[in-house]
Amino acid sequence: MGVIVYSIPGCVKCRTAKALLTRLNVEFEEFDVMADKAKAKEMVQKRRTVREEGNREVELPVLDIDGIIIEGFKREKIENAVKEKD
Repeated sequence: MGVIVYSIPGCVKCRTAKALLTRLNVEFEEFDVMADKAKAKEMVQKRRTVREEGNREVELPVLDIDGIIIEGFKREKIENAVKEKD
């Protein structure tokens, strides 16, 4: 399973999402979108698959769980995506 977490330093929801993935024994790659502009652009492209085109605000973290894009910390959605892809 490929899991990517797009986050920024100091983000409580980002930290909570990563802690949940760790508790679920899910390995993940993390990208700081403040430091890596290419990854920030990649994140924006992925979130367009789940959000309206006109909405430019991003709710962090953005998770890519084997192609399932989750914006923001949504425990149930994260758990369900992990179970689905496991």
